[in-house]
Amino acid sequence: MAKLVVFTVALTPLRECARRCRVCLKTAYTMRHRLIECLSAYSPSFRIERGCGCELDETYFPESFKGNHAKGSFTMPRPSRHRGKQVHRRGLSRELICVMTGVNDPNETFLEVTGRGALSRGRAMDALRGRIAAGSVVATDRAAAYVGVLAELEVAAHAAHDSKDRSGGTINRVNAVHSLLGAFMGPFKGVSTKHLDAYLACFRWCRTFMATDSGAAERTVARQLAHGTCRSRIRDMFNVEPPYMDYWAAPAAQGR
Repeated sequence: MAKLVVFTVALTPLRECARRCRVCLKTAYTMRHRLIECLSAYSPSFRIERGCGCELDETYFPESFKGNHAKGSFTMPRPSRHRGKQVHRRGLSRELICVMTGVNDPNETFLEVTGRGALSRGRAMDALRGRIAAGSVVATDRAAAYVGVLAELEVAAHAAHDSKDRSGGTINRVNAVHSLLGAFMGPFKGVSTKHLDAYLACFRWCRTFMATDSGAAERTVARQLAHGTCRSRIRDMFNVEPPYMDYWAAPAAQGR
């Protein structure tokens, strides 16, 4: 178990985890997701109180159906793309999955999958309600969805910055988180959308607890695992349905 913990949290590719720990690929996969579930429960909650500040922005991932579908009933709704290749459509295509990100004054983060394509007002409200208190100070990009939502949440001030114009202010902290997230996700060559939440939780945990020396980080992992729980059954990890499949249902119905 100790070896598997070290290599999983260090984000060694799954096949390499299996090889080093001398387990099969399926076991390495299930243990990775059980460990992520256990450890992510220790990540601090994210809330912006009156007088506190935060930065908000979105990042996007190509929708991915990565996985072995030969033995299951899942049917690909589109031709396969290999190794995380991008969606070849201009702009914020609805084949891109939106992840809203926030960074507050204590440098805590939240990352939440919020649906397909450009951020909408309703999805922004769902993500921010309960996290942004009245009287807080918020900086964002110029996405229109934030304007009405933050006004309804009664923030004290909302600064909207043009990401291409650095003369009037920036949202550098949240941009730095997106840069780190991209580096974190890179070795996976694309993450299945149905497991994207788990990998975001793992990134958030690593950003919170792995910024110390390796010895302290290992002790933190050992302590949290010793007192943590994982309620997911192994069978449930292999029967996860991809989200947002309604997007593909209409074209499929028209094609019949």
